[in-house]
Amino acid sequence: MKFVANVDFNGGQLRPLDESDVDAIVKIYQKQTLAGQSEDAIKEHAERMITLSVQMAATQRGLMWAIDVDGQMLGMLSLYDWQPTSLKTVMRLDTLPELSQALQVDALRTGIEYLSKKYHLRNFSFQCLPQGDESVIAVIQTVGFEQQARLRDFRRISQTEYSDILVFNKIVEPAEAVSLEGEQA
Repeated sequence: MKFVANVDFNGGQLRPLDESDVDAIVKIYQKQTLAGQSEDAIKEHAERMITLSVQMAATQRGLMWAIDVDGQMLGMLSLYDWQPTSLKTVMRLDTLPELSQALQVDALRTGIEYLSKKYHLRNFSFQCLPQGDESVIAVIQTVGFEQQARLRDFRRISQTEYSDILVFNKIVEPAEAVSLEGEQA
């Protein structure tokens, strides 16, 4: 049974993760621009992530899409801490440098539109490191996310060092979701 849909966007496709994505996932997670990424990313973790992506989607706890452009995985769009009864989730956008900012915006916008239509999600959050890649912040702000908080010393980065986390939110109003559905028809 398929729990993650293929969703086309202008220039690519959001699709479920599969075994062929392991090397790309390792490359993505070796780039430390978002909370949770590490240079210690290894193949076994990527393989486990693919298995976990199916379990998360089946139980509506989360979802992981590969961002595919011309048959090549160039990023991931994920949601976790999915709370269907509260209509909210936390998102992540992880990309390789080859994925243009315009395609990142289209993938993120399309993912949000799909999730708000299919699952009626309304409250989307995004967390990133303040010293991360500024282009990630530009992408999420272009899509309509606004910074809501700065969590001081929230992420441990070594035995004695901590990093802040920036929290961004986007609220999709029910009327906005309806107009999005009309535009796609």
